[in-house]
Amino acid sequence: MLQQTKPYLWLLLILGLLLSACSTAAPVTEPPRKSVVVLWNEVMLAAVRNGSPKPTIVSRSLFMVHTAMYDAWSMYDDTAVPVYTDPALKRPNREHTIANKTEAVSYAAYHMLVELFPEYEANTMAFQRLLENLGYEVLLARDTVTPAGVGQAAAQAVLNVRLEDGSNVSNNFSDTLNPVYSKLYVPVNSDDPADDRGLRGANFNPNRWQPLRVPTGKAVDSAGNPIVDDEVASSYVVQSFLTPHWGAVMPFALTAGNQFRPEGPPQYGLDLPYVDALGHEMTHDEAYRIQFTQVLSYSSHLSDQQKVIAEYWADGPRSETPPGHWNALAHGISFRDQNTIDDDIKMFFALNAAVFDGGIAAWDAKRAFDYIRPQTAIRFLYDGEEVPAWGGPDRGTQMIDGSEWQPYQDLKFVTPPFPEFISGHSTFSAAAAEVLTRFTGSNQFYDGTTMLDEDFNSDGLPDMLGEHVVIIGGNMFEGSPHEVITLRWPTFQDAADEAGISRLYGGIHIQDSDRRGRVVGRQVGEQAYLLAEQYWNGTVER
Repeated sequence: MLQQTKPYLWLLLILGLLLSACSTAAPVTEPPRKSVVVLWNEVMLAAVRNGSPKPTIVSRSLFMVHTAMYDAWSMYDDTAVPVYTDPALKRPNREHTIANKTEAVSYAAYHMLVELFPEYEANTMAFQRLLENLGYEVLLARDTVTPAGVGQAAAQAVLNVRLEDGSNVSNNFSDTLNPVYSKLYVPVNSDDPADDRGLRGANFNPNRWQPLRVPTGKAVDSAGNPIVDDEVASSYVVQSFLTPHWGAVMPFALTAGNQFRPEGPPQYGLDLPYVDALGHEMTHDEAYRIQFTQVLSYSSHLSDQQKVIAEYWADGPRSETPPGHWNALAHGISFRDQNTIDDDIKMFFALNAAVFDGGIAAWDAKRAFDYIRPQTAIRFLYDGEEVPAWGGPDRGTQMIDGSEWQPYQDLKFVTPPFPEFISGHSTFSAAAAEVLTRFTGSNQFYDGTTMLDEDFNSDGLPDMLGEHVVIIGGNMFEGSPHEVITLRWPTFQDAADEAGISRLYGGIHIQDSDRRGRVVGRQVGEQAYLLAEQYWNGTVER
């Protein structure tokens, strides 16, 4: 009987060994964890979206947070040099551990964020919660031999320098006098249609920015859409130039706000030669008419894909603005490349240095040229003429009087409150793409394989790196698209270029504002990256 059972015992033994081998060969692995840098960036972007974000101010805040994190990290790196923090706080090599870097960076981020977003923290305790989830206590650490003390010192050093950086932070970033601008900004044109500097007035200047009247929702049309009723003051608010002094803010790598200032935009009524950003020769007046009419033409036959592009890159109210948008995209790069804390400290430091300088360069041009927006220029050019254009939410293309033209935007936002030239979106995006290309060593964005642990489009599915899918009816400005639309960017440059052209589809910018902004952005991005690299390589001249 024993002889007969032996083969079965051997069979069971062999099966057991095989199962054991299989479980050893295919262990269950956890997905890569987000770096502490990404975690702090995410909680900051949530704070930005919760408020009334302004692109220039957001870019400054991102730069400050990531510079404080970089400075704290640099004290535990063998070669890196801090930007604003006393290099004497450098810790000995034996303390250069991941644990110390993580703790120092976290305290730097925490102390900076509670200074920049005090109301958000009071309402949510989001920053404290993240700090505690990472295993740290909320404390004021005066001892700069500890990671907590180093982090706090780095945050304070950045705050001290940036208190007097020309942004006028102590007066809520309001316009201010400085060596660059000896006068406060006053618009040439008026929002009041009855004023002689209004759209139909004798002294209206078709080459200069006009502050718009933006609907509040207190007056609506027959479809319930908000409109401006010039007889009802509560139906609108009047725009004012957002941070008109920003071209004079102390930059990171720029020598001055005007270092890369481009040649100016085309001028109405001027017969002098003009060469547009694509190299086409004509007169200023011809270029003016052609480029604003191009925006009107886009408006007359917007495809679902163009509407999706316009909305995805709009970054208007309740968004993280263009600087924050590119930070969110960088989360995916960190995930794809399985970045270490060292990698992410460097990448986000360089990225936010570039978009910060990009905002300064763009606003320098906006103040210098004070250029008219499409909403005003098209109404000026086509006043009294029937033109085909987007007729409003879910109305498709309609024949309208040119004086009533409106861009494809949220009807309560309409157009950003600052001059047209150059495009901030194009500048921010080109600068960001330049940094990400240089840091990763490749321009590749979409790879067809990297699935993120995020669901930005809220379709219940994980997103793929380098693409954005919009479901039927997923747009915000109206009920489009009528089929699923997928935006895909093979390269960082493709994404940046799409961000630029989106502003033409959305009726916010003309061709040369986009194209010149791209050039400035690339120049700014290259210069910021090279300086940031010198800091972490320890070769910067102080």
